[in-house]
Amino acid sequence: MREDCDDEFDEYAHEDILQALVRHLLTSDELDQLCDDADLPQLTHSDGQPVTITSARTYRDAGVLTLDRGVWLELSDGSVFGLTVQISRRPTGEVTLSRH
Repeated sequence: MREDCDDEFDEYAHEDILQALVRHLLTSDELDQLCDDADLPQLTHSDGQPVTITSARTYRDAGVLTLDRGVWLELSDGSVFGLTVQISRRPTGEVTLSRH
């Protein structure tokens, strides 16, 4: 690992980094803008207002005693979605973290 990298990521496993990335991506911009960027239709309430992400919480073990990590998304229409980060194979070589 580069010496100028923060110590906060020294012990991060792949699934922790991916979990943090998913949570950041889904909360860094409005849901309607993310849909536009992905060329997907926007979710809207019956009054025409866009559905928004009201909460994004990370979780460990997906509630089933596994090593999986994930993100729970609560939307303004009352729906809740769980996105799971599942690791099926760990890297066999050395992996380093670096900031660009």
